[in-house]
Amino acid sequence: MTLENLKQNIEREKEIIGEMIVLYNQINNVQEKERTVIIKTLDSLANMLRILNNSVPVLVDNISPVKKLGAGESVKGLVKMKYEDKYVTINVQDRRKFIDELSLTSFTIKKIKKDLSGREVIFSDFKKPSLYAKISNRFFSRISNKLIAQGNFKDLNSSLRKANMPFLLNTYVSMIFFTTLLAAAFSVILFIVLLFYRIEINYPFFFATELTLSRLTTNIVICLVIPAAMFLLAYAYPTLERQGINKKINHELPFAVIHMAAIARSGVEPSQIFKVIALSKEYPYTRQEIKKVINQVNVYGYDLVNSLKNSAKSSPSTNMAELFNGLATTISEGGNLPDFLDKRAETLLFDYRLEREKATKMAETFMDLYISIVIAAPMILMVLLVVMSVSKISIGLSLTGITVVIVSIVALINIVFLGFLHIRQTGY
Repeated sequence: MTLENLKQNIEREKEIIGEMIVLYNQINNVQEKERTVIIKTLDSLANMLRILNNSVPVLVDNISPVKKLGAGESVKGLVKMKYEDKYVTINVQDRRKFIDELSLTSFTIKKIKKDLSGREVIFSDFKKPSLYAKISNRFFSRISNKLIAQGNFKDLNSSLRKANMPFLLNTYVSMIFFTTLLAAAFSVILFIVLLFYRIEINYPFFFATELTLSRLTTNIVICLVIPAAMFLLAYAYPTLERQGINKKINHELPFAVIHMAAIARSGVEPSQIFKVIALSKEYPYTRQEIKKVINQVNVYGYDLVNSLKNSAKSSPSTNMAELFNGLATTISEGGNLPDFLDKRAETLLFDYRLEREKATKMAETFMDLYISIVIAAPMILMVLLVVMSVSKISIGLSLTGITVVIVSIVALINIVFLGFLHIRQTGY
């Protein structure tokens, strides 16, 4: 039972660390009175963590693969406690202190969730695993782990990290397989429906009304394409997401670096620069990358230089990665940080202006195409058709029919243009 007790203690320690991280992230977002309460709660959680750690050596010493004769489930000097439907095993002498810290923590956490004005304080918490991910792991976790152990999906792992997606590699691979399985099931149902109801669709999909070899082959091909397309789409999605985040970061980065340079000139230490940017809501995508650096320092205990280098490897933006590496080099070699940020801001701003000019030129090109295709061409076509109608040249349509056709074509072209411009818009 000592192994089970050790597992329970470790699980509770993970929960305590998670609560501490959530509370720590809120210190700078609340008022002074609430900040004091949070600090007291962090101290209580830290004391609970120490008490649980004190029992670990005794539990480890009593773990044995063979059950000893005459040995009971309890260990001398330890006591098992239950609270909130969970069990922990601690030293007997720490029992009273653990109960006190537990009661204090439960009270203060409830108090923190509402400030003095009655407004709810928003806490960022860890996301629970999605039901879809759980089901996918249940069916395909073994296959995924086996394929990953063989060295597959390395590029996918990099894309997941750079896209900031909250999935482990084996979980996402399981989701890909499960999605493909659902698409295959849908394809089988579609195949049966098409054959049973003898649905006819013109070439190139179906080109026979009777069940012939060509129609059967076409149905099979169509039903195989659906799961294959879903597999490729799910596999490529992290890369597409990373590219989208890359563009958005590059739009914000010049102004974020200018902000960082202004802060650096005030003489604060480098880590405070990142905290200010992370707390700012003006750069929603850049701050996510900055938070990676802060978490590396505060949670994992790395120094700032190594945190910058590690964050650069997982950044979806090349410009952000270059900025992190440059900051790491400047800090480690004792360079002038404000000068570095000023020069980097100039470079990024120059690139930003080039992108704006490029977007403007592209918009002008689209405007010319729009005028030529949507405005001039329908007018010329209308005049041509009217002349043909007056000349009694049969075209199979009345004047009203010609008008409806031209208006429909213009409306369709407008929809296509709007969709294309929406895809190509730069967002700044």
